[in-house]
Amino acid sequence: MSAFTRRGFLGATGLAAWSALDRRIEAAKRGPAAAVRAVDLTGDGVGLTPAQYVELLGQLVSSSAVEADEYSRGGAVAALEARFAALLGKETAIFMPSGTLANHLAVRALAGTRRRVIVQETSHLYNDSGDAAQQLSQLNLVPLAPGEGTFRWGDVERVLERSAASRVKVDVGAISIESPVRRLHHATFQFEEMERIAENARARGIGLHLDGARLFVAAAYQRRSPTVYAALFDTVYVSLWKCFNAAIGAVLAGPRALLDEMFHVRRMFGGALWNAWSHAAVAHHYADGYGERMYEAVVVAEHFLSALEREPGFRVTRVPEGTSAFRLELTGGNAEGFRTRLAQRGVRLPPAEAGVFWPRVNETVRRATSDELLAAFRSARGQL
Repeated sequence: MSAFTRRGFLGATGLAAWSALDRRIEAAKRGPAAAVRAVDLTGDGVGLTPAQYVELLGQLVSSSAVEADEYSRGGAVAALEARFAALLGKETAIFMPSGTLANHLAVRALAGTRRRVIVQETSHLYNDSGDAAQQLSQLNLVPLAPGEGTFRWGDVERVLERSAASRVKVDVGAISIESPVRRLHHATFQFEEMERIAENARARGIGLHLDGARLFVAAAYQRRSPTVYAALFDTVYVSLWKCFNAAIGAVLAGPRALLDEMFHVRRMFGGALWNAWSHAAVAHHYADGYGERMYEAVVVAEHFLSALEREPGFRVTRVPEGTSAFRLELTGGNAEGFRTRLAQRGVRLPPAEAGVFWPRVNETVRRATSDELLAAFRSARGQL
């Protein structure tokens, strides 16, 4: 595999500069006492308010030819699908109203009549979909590696051997891998094992799906183009609201033979929104240049966290195989008081859970320098 370079990564992700509107949105989020430019560590995106979302949508409609779709087909939706197909190196893509539906329809299509689907025990598909694949598509999800982000090819092989040797043979039709894993604070599936599983599964004709809701975050952290991950899988799902700031939505990319007619199944499952152009337009806007912005944010964040780890009064713990999430704890003092004071300095944290914060690095981090972030944390900590 070729070594990662900044130029190669940026070229692969189709990058553009911030628009004038983005700068106005940043300015609108600054408070009078802010020391930095509204760094929001509460989620994966930029945290648009409803007013900012409406303003952005109005600007997009007035500045470019945003065309309406019909039942999530054509117009801005088709443009978005083409954009993400290119970003992921796939033949085509289809808009989905949610990642839950994208994952479900992907493994349903890949499995076909072979009803067993191997998944991580920690995955969204296994834990957070209300057994939809089991109840609505009669799939049998086989969970591996309890509590872990990565299962091994040996784990898969044991399932295959047991399935083949059972009194009633039941074939495995698909393998689904989630990376990064939300339930493990965005830890990634080990890439070398991902490659090994993909190679062996393909040799056996088993379909491969990637739940890549935050795939572009992993790409920035692991210094690989999203196409490198996507090439290992038949289908790839990416969330549109997590990193790309749409109000709702997902995109599922893969081969035309599998996805060209999937809009029929999408409608059967109630997923054909009459109009999805407003979500597609916003996601398309933030997709342009996202790779560059996130890469820059990661660089700032890594410098900042390295300094914060040495700072008295803070305890920073990184996630093994992790990406954007990290554990932050104060060594003394009131966590919520610190959070309030930090917000007054332009940095938002999620609420503490039992005194522990789980911030997430996103593209807003690039609005500050590592020194500015450290000064804000020091100042807020010093007033406790």
